[in-house]
Amino acid sequence: MNITQALVDHHGVLRQLFEQSKTNIAVADDFIRHLTVHHTMEEKYFYDILEGEAQAHKKALEAVNEHHIIEMIIKDLQRFPRDHENFAIKVESLGEYTTHHLDEEETVIFPMAEQLLPPENQATLGTLFAQAKTMLLGITLPPVPGKAGSKAGKALIGAKKKEAPVKPAAVETRTLPPDLGIGSLRK
Repeated sequence: MNITQALVDHHGVLRQLFEQSKTNIAVADDFIRHLTVHHTMEEKYFYDILEGEAQAHKKALEAVNEHHIIEMIIKDLQRFPRDHENFAIKVESLGEYTTHHLDEEETVIFPMAEQLLPPENQATLGTLFAQAKTMLLGITLPPVPGKAGSKAGKALIGAKKKEAPVKPAAVETRTLPPDLGIGSLRK
């Protein structure tokens, strides 16, 4: 599966969790957890690569900025009492902003990425994303094949050589560390 399809598939999970949280506020924590994991992975394994490509640079930066806005909403939600009457309204606002963001990614950014990244590298990134999704829910991450501007990052954008997928490590826990947040892995 290529990277954009893997991201779209996980977008479906996010949309479903948001819809469920409208009628079952207990699902909100799952929605927030998946959203944090998704954006963390997306920045590390997708946007870091796109930022190195001139045609995608601005759109990639805009999308990452939207991730940070979403993170601020999440942090506000995490401090807000679950039993407060406005909690559900805040979850709804988060979901609506997120849905708009996902729609923009799917209609503007992902088609651009499919044009810029060679198919074999799209497949490699898709594999890394799938592995990271499993591992991030257990904390461990596979290595990044290359940052934007590095030889490995440029190779992912323009190389024709197929890379072997990284084997996932054993997952021991399903809780996120307290310092894991959107953008926390970009340092």
